[in-house]
Amino acid sequence: MNRKGSLGFPEAIMAAMIVTLTLTMYMGILVLNVSDDHNGPEVNIDHRIFEGLTLVDGEIAGDIEGKLISAMERHGYKGVSVTCEVPGELGFEGMHLVIGKMDGKIGCERFPLLLSCTDGRTIPVVIEVAVCV
Repeated sequence: MNRKGSLGFPEAIMAAMIVTLTLTMYMGILVLNVSDDHNGPEVNIDHRIFEGLTLVDGEIAGDIEGKLISAMERHGYKGVSVTCEVPGELGFEGMHLVIGKMDGKIGCERFPLLLSCTDGRTIPVVIEVAVCV
């Protein structure tokens, strides 16, 4: 800057290039996150179904089978597979549940969920839902 507080030409060009590069990077990341990069069918299982799960005596427990059958019939799926795992070495066994037949086009979704434990802790689990159309 000079005494009048104005930028010189090289500094102004550099500032414009920084703004341009930042906006270009932002738009690239936005496009990558918005783009649909999977070929399987869309998974429309409501995550609230899995809020009934709890961690009891080292394993994942809860009756979600009826809710999954209802969701499967509502969306016209041939089968639904659910895998629920506690990451890390916390000593909890995972749960695997398959309803219907899994022979066809399969779409998959994975999401984290916090489950309450009988000893008062809240433990994060990873739930993977695969649907077959």
